[in-house]
Amino acid sequence: MRLFPLVKNSMLLLLTLQLFSSCQENSSAPPLSSAPLLLEEVEAPLLSLKEQNALDEFERWLDAEFHAVGPPGLSLAIVKGDQSVFRKTMGVLDVETQDTVNAQSVFRLASVSKGFAPVLTGILVQEGCLNWDDLISGYLPDFALKEKAATQSLTIRHVLSHTTGLPRHTYSNLLNMSVPYEEIVPMLKNVDIAHPVGTWYNYQNVAYSLIGDVIKQATGLSYGEALAEKVFEKLGMQQASTTYGAIAGCSNIAMPHGPDQEGHHRIDFKDKFYSVVPAAGVNASLEDMERWLSLLMGHQNDIIDSTYLQTLFQPHAEVAPREGVMRSWRPMDVSAYGLGWRLVEKEGKHYVFHGGFVNGYRSEIGFCQESGMGMVLLTNGSSPFMKDALPYLFELLEHQGA
Repeated sequence: MRLFPLVKNSMLLLLTLQLFSSCQENSSAPPLSSAPLLLEEVEAPLLSLKEQNALDEFERWLDAEFHAVGPPGLSLAIVKGDQSVFRKTMGVLDVETQDTVNAQSVFRLASVSKGFAPVLTGILVQEGCLNWDDLISGYLPDFALKEKAATQSLTIRHVLSHTTGLPRHTYSNLLNMSVPYEEIVPMLKNVDIAHPVGTWYNYQNVAYSLIGDVIKQATGLSYGEALAEKVFEKLGMQQASTTYGAIAGCSNIAMPHGPDQEGHHRIDFKDKFYSVVPAAGVNASLEDMERWLSLLMGHQNDIIDSTYLQTLFQPHAEVAPREGVMRSWRPMDVSAYGLGWRLVEKEGKHYVFHGGFVNGYRSEIGFCQESGMGMVLLTNGSSPFMKDALPYLFELLEHQGA
């Protein structure tokens, strides 16, 4: 995939791709701003004047918010089709060292990780290895919920759409206490079923990660190995990984921070939630996520056909518009969850997105299906403006005058 940063004179600068070993900084490669460049003239500007004006206004807003209440470091890209039309990195990796963020800096994705699981599953469905409505018990014969009927009806589709019947965030508290996932799963059989399987959205981390166990049984590969083989390597996501050890060993890592009266301070880098990789265990850089956005918007059919992607982006469960993560999108016509993705329909446009927060990292990703434009935002500290970034960008793109 070719990635182009936006330039004002309608010329596109093609970045020469640098080869990196996974999660390692290449000391011989120049920083992004001084990397070798090639000029390429295009017949028409990639962005319309209306889109360019919207991005200019969004950048002014982003700068103001970052300097007022921003996290220590930020990486943001806007992708149209299979090309990056806006890229911005700001701030530092660590308030103690003051090393600056760049496009290869690695962040935790937190629950933005959830979007990888249905794509990997879709690839395996495409290959004939899995089906969306396969029973979890068919792959995990020892797995049990409290009610036999629930155990016997729970499918891959239910797991990925958070319609397992379990209460909201079942045993996420144990993950926060660093109890291993493998010890938590057998406890699910002690939990009262809150709703019939497949009828109600209740967000999960533990139950969501059952998809990793299913994929291991179906392929013989761990979830992380399968994701690396079928997604990271094929997309060229060279800094992406799925373990605490991988990100901890990076020299170009964005360290986590917590808020205080003076702004933010470094907090301990912890391994919490790495035992639930499908739910919250992916690490990646901005360059990686630009490629990921291109796939999500249907430009990597050699990896996954768009027809399988569309299954992910169909509503599978209604989500209350008053839910915290949906409020910034109001008013909306549809508020739903697909397979691993939140969905909003408003003013005739369909938006796919997800956010994440864990241990001092906050991330957002989303795109509009009609315009084929998307955004990814990675930070190493939380800030109030982040919940508004995606809906505000798309509001500008929809309504900003030329």
